[in-house]
Amino acid sequence: MFWIELTSLQGCVLSAARSKYPKNAWTPEGAHVMLSQPLASPASTRVLDQLPTLATADLHEAREKIGTLFCPHKLQKGASQGALKMNLRSTGAGVGLHLLDYGASVKISPEALKTFYMVQIPLSGRADLQIGRQQVVSTPQIASVPPIDAEFSMHWEKNTPQVILTAPRAALESAAQSLYGAQIDGTLRLAPSMDISSAEGQAFMRSIFELHDMLNEKNDRHSDYARRLQHELVLARWLMANRSNLAQSMEQWNSPTANGYSSRLVQEFLALLRAHSAEDLTVSDMAEALGVAARTLQVAVARELNSTPSAQLRKARLERARDLLTAADPQSANVSQIAQDCGFVHLGRFAQSYKHQFGVSPSATLRGKGN
Repeated sequence: MFWIELTSLQGCVLSAARSKYPKNAWTPEGAHVMLSQPLASPASTRVLDQLPTLATADLHEAREKIGTLFCPHKLQKGASQGALKMNLRSTGAGVGLHLLDYGASVKISPEALKTFYMVQIPLSGRADLQIGRQQVVSTPQIASVPPIDAEFSMHWEKNTPQVILTAPRAALESAAQSLYGAQIDGTLRLAPSMDISSAEGQAFMRSIFELHDMLNEKNDRHSDYARRLQHELVLARWLMANRSNLAQSMEQWNSPTANGYSSRLVQEFLALLRAHSAEDLTVSDMAEALGVAARTLQVAVARELNSTPSAQLRKARLERARDLLTAADPQSANVSQIAQDCGFVHLGRFAQSYKHQFGVSPSATLRGKGN
């Protein structure tokens, strides 16, 4: 059995080896993409395994299917041996995830992207991105980021299944403006590569795992609040892991925050959390209410609390969940629904975080044994 392990606690490590491994795929503490057949057969992977697989061995059909989902393009099979065996799983348009493998070496020449941004993360193998004279070699450690409004081409080697994250252009540009507190002068332009092994890259991958859990379901049971939280998180972490013209112009990656101002800002942030913890808040909402960029708030909270706004918000959401569980009727209420109402996507991780913070399980609190 082939497997690829992405360990988010000790660095993002991707490897392929023959082994047996328990079925615990895509967990943030040690996310695993399990492949029960060779890597050229992504239909067997656990990535988006609850979604239908579109498969074809016909070059024209493959081009048509991918063109409908992403954009029109030219598709040519490479010179390497092996027939085309395209497999695709997709959550569709919007902020979504896609698993794509052509099963053979291919060259792809798309029209310029205009309406969406994308990040391509190989699970194995190698893919080259060509933008004019610039070439990006993409591997499991280096994701590729095709340009917006510019022509490019790609060459995927055989056995290079990729997880692709897409986001509407307006959504990512809005997230960038919120993160840096500035209007984009022209077009948001992202660097064509992203280092997955960096600290920011690992944080981005953890948000991908969470998004995967939310989207990899046949029935959408998640609240609007949970979806909004997850979309904000994955877009913000994408922007923090991917160099851009806006980040460079704002010079906020290492910008100092005066201690006095930093302390006042954090106190106002914590007061805002306490006063509005029963509302469906996001980090962007709070930064806007405080009149600062989300990045400025992140720098201040890191300096004063050695934490992040997202972590503090998660703590407030857990406290909100405890209040709801304490007040609920155990005969009619259930932990899962209350977790959803508080914006938690994964019930198991919610229960683990809850017990870590309060020393008892959510179900014990609901039964009146956690007060």
